[in-house]
Amino acid sequence: MNPLLAQIQNIVSSSSFGAAEQQSSNIYSSYLPLLKTVSLLLSIFFMVAAFFFAVRTGWLATRVDRVEDVILKKNMPRRRSVKTWQKVQQYLYEGDDNSLRLALLEADNILNEALRLAGFMGENLGDRLKKLKESQLPNLQQVWEAHKLRNRLVHESDFKLNRDTAERALAIYEQAFKDLGLLD
Repeated sequence: MNPLLAQIQNIVSSSSFGAAEQQSSNIYSSYLPLLKTVSLLLSIFFMVAAFFFAVRTGWLATRVDRVEDVILKKNMPRRRSVKTWQKVQQYLYEGDDNSLRLALLEADNILNEALRLAGFMGENLGDRLKKLKESQLPNLQQVWEAHKLRNRLVHESDFKLNRDTAERALAIYEQAFKDLGLLD
């Protein structure tokens, strides 16, 4: 009787485990395409999010510029700055109100990009200027004044920019660019 009981238990247990194994395998197989799709979508989402934040924070641009400057031995920030500064001078020579505004805005953008590429972190030029010291940029206080002028130009719709004020501000930016090694 013992051997018969053992045989019955063996048959029952093997058939129930086999059926359970078969059932779980069928459930897994039926959901496998859904699991693959969900995991693929999540992977794409996280890769896009990582790329978005790398671009948005400026991390990617900084790395690309460093590769161009160090490995490829290119001096792209300087070239871009010189080219943009020539455009600023062209705006200044045109002399009308809109051109003077554009000249001041472009000069401010050049400084912002130069400081960002130099590794000064911050969301805007004001944040980056706060991290500078007089030893790093000798005309720092004057640059602050020029940047405040730019802010007034952007935020105050009735602000009138005259040619003398624009020329003084652009001279300050030009000196800052020379001190930073962007212009000769």
